[in-house]
Amino acid sequence: MTKSNSSRGLRRNLMLRSLLLGVSSVTMITVVAVPAAAQTTTTTISGQVTDAAGAAVAGAVVSASDVATGQTVKTTTDSNGHYTLAGLRPADYTIRTTIGGATVERQVSASIGQSATLDLAPAAVVAEGAPATAAEGDIVVTGRRLVETKTSEVATNVTQEQIRSLPQTDRNFLSFAKLAPGVNYVDSETNKGITSGASTRSAVNVFIDGVSLKNQILDGGIAGQQDSRGNPFGQLAVQEFRVLTQNYKAEYEQAAAAVITAVTKSGTNEFHGEVFGQYTDKKFAETDYFVKKRGDPEPKFKRVQYGAALGGPIIKDRLFFFGTYEGNDQDRAFNVILGNRSPANIARFGQFEGAFVSPFRGDFFFGKLTALPADNHVIDLSYSRRQETDIQGFGGTTAFTAAENKHNTVDTVNAKWTYRGDAFLNEADVNYIHYLYNPTSLDTSSPTFDYAGVIIIGGKDSTQDLTQDSLTLRDELTWTGIDRHTIKGGIRLAKHKYDFNKLFFVQPRFTFFQDLRGPGPGDDLDFSFPAEAQLGFGNPEIKAKNSAVGLFVQDDWAVTDKLELNLGLRWDYESNMFNNKYVTPAIAAATLRALPQTDYFNAEDYITDGTNRDPYLGMFQPRLGFSYDFKGDRSTVLFGGYGRYFDRNVFNNTLDESYRLQYTIGRFFFSRDGVQRDGNPTVVWNDSYLTREGLLALQSTGQTGKPELFAVPNNAKPPRTDQFSLGVRQRFGQWVGSVTGSYIRGVHGYTHLFATRRNGGTGDCCDTAIANANGFANVLIGFDGLDTRYKGLYVTMDKPYTRASGWGVNIAYTLSKAEQNGNDLFSLDKVTPDDWGFRPRPGDERHKVVVGAMIDAPYGFRVSTLSQFGSGAAYQIQDQTAGSDINLRQFRSGYPDKNCFGGLFAFCEVNLTVENELKIYRGTTINLAVDFLNVFNSTNFAGFDDFVSPTDPLLEPKIGNRLITLPRRIQFRAGFRF
Repeated sequence: MTKSNSSRGLRRNLMLRSLLLGVSSVTMITVVAVPAAAQTTTTTISGQVTDAAGAAVAGAVVSASDVATGQTVKTTTDSNGHYTLAGLRPADYTIRTTIGGATVERQVSASIGQSATLDLAPAAVVAEGAPATAAEGDIVVTGRRLVETKTSEVATNVTQEQIRSLPQTDRNFLSFAKLAPGVNYVDSETNKGITSGASTRSAVNVFIDGVSLKNQILDGGIAGQQDSRGNPFGQLAVQEFRVLTQNYKAEYEQAAAAVITAVTKSGTNEFHGEVFGQYTDKKFAETDYFVKKRGDPEPKFKRVQYGAALGGPIIKDRLFFFGTYEGNDQDRAFNVILGNRSPANIARFGQFEGAFVSPFRGDFFFGKLTALPADNHVIDLSYSRRQETDIQGFGGTTAFTAAENKHNTVDTVNAKWTYRGDAFLNEADVNYIHYLYNPTSLDTSSPTFDYAGVIIIGGKDSTQDLTQDSLTLRDELTWTGIDRHTIKGGIRLAKHKYDFNKLFFVQPRFTFFQDLRGPGPGDDLDFSFPAEAQLGFGNPEIKAKNSAVGLFVQDDWAVTDKLELNLGLRWDYESNMFNNKYVTPAIAAATLRALPQTDYFNAEDYITDGTNRDPYLGMFQPRLGFSYDFKGDRSTVLFGGYGRYFDRNVFNNTLDESYRLQYTIGRFFFSRDGVQRDGNPTVVWNDSYLTREGLLALQSTGQTGKPELFAVPNNAKPPRTDQFSLGVRQRFGQWVGSVTGSYIRGVHGYTHLFATRRNGGTGDCCDTAIANANGFANVLIGFDGLDTRYKGLYVTMDKPYTRASGWGVNIAYTLSKAEQNGNDLFSLDKVTPDDWGFRPRPGDERHKVVVGAMIDAPYGFRVSTLSQFGSGAAYQIQDQTAGSDINLRQFRSGYPDKNCFGGLFAFCEVNLTVENELKIYRGTTINLAVDFLNVFNSTNFAGFDDFVSPTDPLLEPKIGNRLITLPRRIQFRAGFRF
């Protein structure tokens, strides 16, 4: 580095430290001066107060009283009769004001995240269909959930009634996120989560009471959802949640796709409790399609979930408690079957076949205290713990001996203090999250033996212990002191610590090939000796720290009674997102400089002395939205917006730069004659290499077992999306419909490329001579050129469920096209992501319809459905019919055949629930329910044939090799509530 560059870097660091010091000082002053509140867990009710003649009433006092706790907040109308009640907890409220000596009163339900409008007048309040009764000159209107039509956000609220009644497989509240158009719920047997747009799961974020559950170390998106069949948070503790698909405001951070914000239940002035249990097993389940086809014995299956909750007052009107526990016990079996069941293979490996049980055990605990020292103060303290064990990683051609126990633990602690002044609301909170991901080999003494295409036996080759600890301080202020403006601003400070202990290939992995390449030098491979082996050795521990700052300001401006603008700006900063303090070793720098320099690879962009990687300061994110109420009665509203949203690069993406140098993953190549194979030097096989000690001895000779070199670009940018939306909402009596157009452009996704391509960096891979001469097997470089684009049309029709009407329906239709270049974290089959071209990304589904409905029936019965129909998710096809050269192979997308409901859909899942509520005594009920899941036993396939070549010219798309939904099954539920 030149002296001028070094000085410039020093000045940048000094400026950044000064900025952060100033921000920290302002934050401390703010926190001391006024305690603070997160908009992510609250709701806002605003409107206009008018008299009988329609004239604005200035100076009227409007109050909102929480029916459950008795807390009352008040505000005063401005000169135009407008009022805003910001920062309300989602609950049932009595809204009151006095107009000309008469009291106007409304009983309403406010949902999380809403910005709802409620006008108050002696007569006009009846216009929206709520019944009115008059007594002694007062006008009282009761019984209506507030409907939000004027927001610019593309959002869907999920209520407590839906959470309790709609059918679902295993009490994962994320499964209801599919009620939002453009959002997909990944319901894998061993790995659950959500996606939206063209983004991966890592781009989403989930907030529980304002606490971010962002997975910062792995790509699962949500802490605890990586390779887990468990649930991110106990459903019994969730009161309701909101799915923000697009155009969410500036207070939301670390997400470039959908955001979910949930609020937990709290104690009230009355004691309330609940006990539940649900059960299903293989007697109530249809046999799996592939088990039937192969004639295998029906595998074991049993799931039992149970839990209890209790909440109530400690001191009436002032101090409340709520606590819950949920257990989740699952036993299911996976069949192990040889891939090539030849007589020789059956004789040698047949003892590993069979059905083996995969047990899962999960426990969730949650406790919360809520204090109301006065009507203008709220203090919340909460703690949650989720812990689970899950023995999986076997089945198909992987023997049970190679299984692992995937330990997951997530702890959260949250303390919030809300203070309400005359024209402001301020909330301070501090929260801590601890996340442990610890998949551990069941057999820690045996090597792994991979007989390619037939079976994997021996122990699991790896054990990991990965930890994320995050401490966050947040302060947010909402100010309503300017007419027609609701201004919010806030700051977020966070400290993150990442501890990784990755014992990859601590037990060696031997891979055997059989007749893979035919005759030729070095190609006489069979199962008598391994073609290659992998072994890890060295220091497996990686530790890192990261500091984060977030600032935002948001102005919701009611320009007129019809036009509202939502203007926001957010800025985020992270100190160590790309291994910023790394120093490139001299041998690694020499290797990088000796490789071909191309338009996508300049060695100097990857070599650092520890000062070259300045933290990225450009995460400025404008958020602009609008809504226009054509008639001024919230019946027809045009809305839209633009926003820039930065996500973050997860720690696991870039740690190999350091990790692979301190913990070597050696790759050894063997043959009978020592002849080079595929550009890699081989060693004549000797049975002494079949142990860890033997491979270590071989590695010390320097002949083989070299590590790969990874390098991170110094100027890498965090991933982001630019999102555009335009739509219209229309109210039809009790129905609200909407049509929304969406466009999302994603850039700077992180991926890896080969830096060792032939022909000056443009040909096939790999010319490893330079890498081998310097002690490396190969060189991979990071590249922030993974791009996506998404076009969507969302159509929704919603009629909220109410006790009075006895029914509710939610319909969401999505027409979309999700595309990407590259291939997620490793784009190695082409030179750069752009060479792949844009194509439908795996999971793209052009048409999807989701229907949720609840209908009350006589004698306390209710029938519910949550069903999904789609045109089928795309999968990637590699086409080598023109040749296997990098410039000849092509990548395209395939879609499954439409095989359900008369060929209308390729994906169908109809779920029904019949439940009965028996009222026992004064609010005490017993609920009995039966879930009929996948009623029509639809076979929704995945794992299709995805390769074609001159010797394999045909695709077989009709039937994949696995199912993405379980077969038809019946589940029983029972609950007791008081």
